[in-house]
Order: sequence, then C-alpha cells, then structure tokens
Amino acid sequence: MSITSLRAPPARIVLLVGVLCASYMISQFLRSSTGVIAPELAQELNLAPQSLGVLSGAFFFAFAAAQIPAGLMLDRYGARISMSLLISFAIAGALLFASANSLLALSIARALMGLGCSCLLIGPLMIYTRWFPRGRFATMSGIQIAAGTFGGIFATAPLGFIAHWAGWRMVFFYTAAFTAIMGVLVWLVARDSPPGDDAVSGGGQGRQARGEASESLWRSFLGLGEVLRNPSLPHLLMVQFVGLGSAASVLGLWASPFLHDAYGLDGPERGNVLLVLAVSTAAGMLFWGQMDLRFDSRKKPVLAGAGGSMAMLGLLAFLRQPDLAVVTLIFAGLGFCNGYAAVAIAHGRAIFPDHLTGRGIALLNMGGMAGAGVMQYVCGVIVGLFAAPGTPAPPAAYHALFGFLMLSMGLALLFYTRVRDARPSCDGQISPP
Repeated sequence: MSITSLRAPPARIVLLVGVLCASYMISQFLRSSTGVIAPELAQELNLAPQSLGVLSGAFFFAFAAAQIPAGLMLDRYGARISMSLLISFAIAGALLFASANSLLALSIARALMGLGCSCLLIGPLMIYTRWFPRGRFATMSGIQIAAGTFGGIFATAPLGFIAHWAGWRMVFFYTAAFTAIMGVLVWLVARDSPPGDDAVSGGGQGRQARGEASESLWRSFLGLGEVLRNPSLPHLLMVQFVGLGSAASVLGLWASPFLHDAYGLDGPERGNVLLVLAVSTAAGMLFWGQMDLRFDSRKKPVLAGAGGSMAMLGLLAFLRQPDLAVVTLIFAGLGFCNGYAAVAIAHGRAIFPDHLTGRGIALLNMGGMAGAGVMQYVCGVIVGLFAAPGTPAPPAAYHALFGFLMLSMGLALLFYTRVRDARPSCDGQISPP
C-alpha cells in the first residue's frame, strides 16, 4: 500500500526518508574510507598492494556474508529491529579501527563495519516497498543510493583534509559517535509500514496483526531456496557482482593510489578529485533512477549506464598519461554512468514476490558486495605484479587494472542481455519473453 493512499503527513515522510538516507551515508562512508588514506596506511604499516586489497575487501566480504542472515532477519523481524541491532557492530568496528596498529586488527575492524552496515541499504529498500507504490521503487532506490553517496563524498576531500589535520584515527572516533546517534534515530523514527497499515508490517509483526503465525525458521530457509531457483537471478547477480565490484574498486580504493603514484597528489588533492567522482555518482543515481519510467524499461537503462562505465574504464586503460583534468573528467563520467545501479536494484526487486523481498534483495546485495571484495583484491594482485610493498606503482600497473575492470564489465553485460525486462507500466513485473 502506498503512503499517499494512507495520507501520512508530509513531514513524517520527509523525516523517515531523511533518517534512512542518513543511516546509509554511514555505510557509504565506511566502505570508501580506506581510499583516500590508502597511501598513508601503506606507508605507516608497510602494506603491499595485495594487503591493501585484503584490508579494504574485509568490509565487503563481511557485508556479503551477512546478507543471507540479514535477509532472513528482515523478512522475519522487520527492518527497524534488524537495522538497530546490526548497527552496533559498525560502532565497534569504527572504534577498533581508530585504535588498531596491525593489518589483522584493521581487517577485523573493517569486517565489523561491514557486518554493522549490512542492513543499511536493504532495510530502507524493504521499508520503501511498503510505504510507496511498486512503480516508484526505482525512484526511491535512486534517492536512497544518491543520498547515501554523500557518505562516499565525505570519504573524499573532507576525509583527506581532516586526516591531514587531525590524523585518520580521529576521523573514526568521530564516525563511531555519529553512528551511535544514527542508531538511536533509526529506532525512534523508522517504521516497517505506514501508519494504520499494520497488515503489511515487516516480519512477525505484520503476521500477528493479521492473526497469522510468524513464519518459522524452516520456512524462512525454504523461501531462500525459492529465491535461489529464480531463473533471472544469475543474470542480475552477475551485473551486481561486476558493476558494484568495479565501482568500489575505483572509488573505494584504487583511484587514490593511482592519483598518488601517477600524478604525485597528496591527501587533500586526491580527495578533491575523488570528490568529483563521488558527486557525479550521486547525480547519476538521481538521473538513472528516473530513466526506467522514461523508457518503460529496467533493462535498457542498465545496459546504457553500464556500457558507459565500460567506455570510461577503457579510456583510463588505453590513454597514456593524460592530463589530470582529463582524468578528472573521465572519473566524473564514470561516476555518472555508475548511477545505473539504482535501476539494476529495481530490476532485481521485480523478480521476487513481496514475501521474499528481504531475502531477494539481500542476495543481490550479497553478490554486489562479494564482487567488491573479490575485485578489489584482484586489482591489488595486478598492481602488486608491478610494485614492491610501500613503493609507487608505475602507470602500466594501473592501465592493466582499468583494463581488467573494463573486460569484466563487458562480460557481465553480455550475460545480462539474456535476462527478461521488467516494465514499470506492468507494475514492475517481469515481461514475457
């Protein structure tokens, strides 16, 4: 049921969406936070490129591993309880990262952050499925991801400036405090369903309101099997795995060492370039989030946006030492094209029935986050073939890195072309062949 039909006060809608978007900013900040400070971490701890990949990827691997349990929690207990519980792990991770002095401790801290943030996207998306009409899901996904991208923006120039001024450890103490505040606000403000519509509340609450028994744990696992048997799932998982993996590899980690090694930029200077990339990503989310309605298709915007991302990666791979202004423009184009992710999520949402929404979106999100962890590590291996630990990598290392990401995106798109479309005019349902 839509929130409009229930005539909820506009201020209530704004407050709900605002808190959910702000909570997702934490996830976007933490996942990208090692990027701008990567050269400093490498020098301070004498880390090899492969070690940087492991450190950054720990967030994504833990995030991915938590997706199936998180999806079960969402469908069984609702988004409000699940988000409020799991965010405590992000607080602990930020505190540990701020005080850690070894690669192992930093990696454990990143893993705790990933676990704590595992519900901060799929939780709000599940709430939106019950507060807004199905046809507006891509728009709300775009708003959520675009707003969350401001967390990624803060992980660029602002993080570089604060780390340069107060040290990167203080940044994570401040982050822990902000995360604790947001955890309290999520509990106070978030609701699984619109006022007066308890019949669609998440998890056991909604079933109790309808006089039904809560779904048993066994039936929850059977529902997961139903999700896994969906014939469209492998195609959407592939584009999530490679698409998010490529975006996270560039913005979340390797763009910063590239700018340091190839152009000699310091922390604040690298942050300024990454700021352009992050802002363009937010703009792309808002732009592409509307394109499914414009084209009456979820598949066409994904193909167009991902194809544009592949073209930008190709330019980075084949241009030999372009001017910094040119690289910045290419990064801007890459970020804008990456906004297709909002429509890809909506396409994934359309292949699952309402009672499997949490598990379905969680599984797709797991694929994306696993892709980020794997591809960040593989990129580290590629760069490590050209450079010793703690030393700058030559331009050839980054040409190989961007070339790998371009080819991976091309293969994912070829696989995705075989999936059926989901047209908003058909209420987002999968179109017949």
